[in-house]
Amino acid sequence: MSVPIYKIITEEIRHSINSGTLRPGDRIASIRELSRQYNVSQITVLRVFKDLAQEGKIIRRDGTGYFVADSSAGTSEGNTLIMAFRAPREITEHDNFINRISEGMMTKALEQGFNLYFPKTIFTLRGHSVSDSHMENLLHDIRSIRNPAGLILDMLYPDAMIKKHILPFCGNMPCVVAGRRSELPVKTVSIPFEKCAEDAALLALKSNAREFFIYEHANPWGGNRLLCTRFQEELMKNGIPEESIYYRDKVLVSSQRDVELMSELEQKILSSSEKILAFSSSDYFSRDIMARLHGQCLFGTRASLISFGGFEFMMKHIPPVTSIVPNARRIGTMAVELILKNDIPSYSHESTVDYKVELNATL
Repeated sequence: MSVPIYKIITEEIRHSINSGTLRPGDRIASIRELSRQYNVSQITVLRVFKDLAQEGKIIRRDGTGYFVADSSAGTSEGNTLIMAFRAPREITEHDNFINRISEGMMTKALEQGFNLYFPKTIFTLRGHSVSDSHMENLLHDIRSIRNPAGLILDMLYPDAMIKKHILPFCGNMPCVVAGRRSELPVKTVSIPFEKCAEDAALLALKSNAREFFIYEHANPWGGNRLLCTRFQEELMKNGIPEESIYYRDKVLVSSQRDVELMSELEQKILSSSEKILAFSSSDYFSRDIMARLHGQCLFGTRASLISFGGFEFMMKHIPPVTSIVPNARRIGTMAVELILKNDIPSYSHESTVDYKVELNATL
């Protein structure tokens, strides 16, 4: 099995520091310079810097870059940011929502000179449920950090678990939930799903479609459901009868169900005299729809497709998908900015990011 490139780069820099080739105070090449040197993405270099900063090998100095840390000086108390947010196990060129949030988060945190701590428990955060034992293990991990600067939580952590386990621990420490809303007295950074849905519905109505399929990606944090139900409501407000809207949930739960859903859509397009529009809250599912239908030349007069997400791997296909594209990197950046404000809200405090509409051939 080949060694991930970020581990190779990390080990080369670590060896240079340990051997004395790079001495305390020496400047490390910048993210952009290392990206060019190794022909990798900047998020790959960010993973390298995150690991080295977590080891205490390097530090960030505002406005000047990254430098070899003086190990005899110790770690500044209150300068460690706990990142209980999914960082990909292996950073690749594959682009997705979580990668973009992580990139924005790590870039901003390192720019501000934070040491980053990713609890090992975060790498077991998968699926659609979070157990008490997971939360207990998470607390065990983060209690090892003395006087942390703040805590950023993944959107997969539900309010009930945050209220039960995290808030009693945080006390006066800033806590931010990145990627979703919350009813708790915490700061959040999320997407304006209602406005995204309204713009998507406006595009759908302009497509001259008469029947609509809505595909809701199954997830535990509610954003996709809000997006899809609001999209449906907007269609009905504008005169589309309910019987012309086919709402399908639990997308990406199983490959068998996804195949069945795509077969249903394909048969409907082939048998209907009306134009069909599909709206998917998952760009992964949109990619699969496009791969299946594009070869039959069904887009255009027979069918249209709008996706939420629209990340770079979608744009590499022909034709590109018309998409509502949230600024995921900004979610990560804003999460760190909210930590820097260092105030504790007494009620739910929501910040939202911007988004753009990518008009492409599938409309």
